Amino acid sequence: MSGDVLNDLPSESRDYVVEEIQRRLDIDRGAAEQIVRASEPFWNAMEDAGGLVDSWGGGEFIMLLPRVLEFIRSSGT
Repeated sequence: MSGDVLNDLPSESRDYVVEEIQRRLDIDRGAAEQIVRASEPFWNAMEDAGGLVDSWGGGEFIMLLPRVLEFIRSSGT
């Protein structure tokens, strides 16, 4: 562990998820990176609750998180 959960993601996965969040939410890279960092405890809690999601940084995380955030934004505004 690097101390920065964003750095713990494989480079290609990190770039993909940050860019997708930027695109889907129309935010800058720094904000997208902050959202990814903040999502790690939530994602781990869902995994700990009986495998509701795959592990942090897994394929499900990378593909699903941007879509979930887009849904939250569209539902909350």
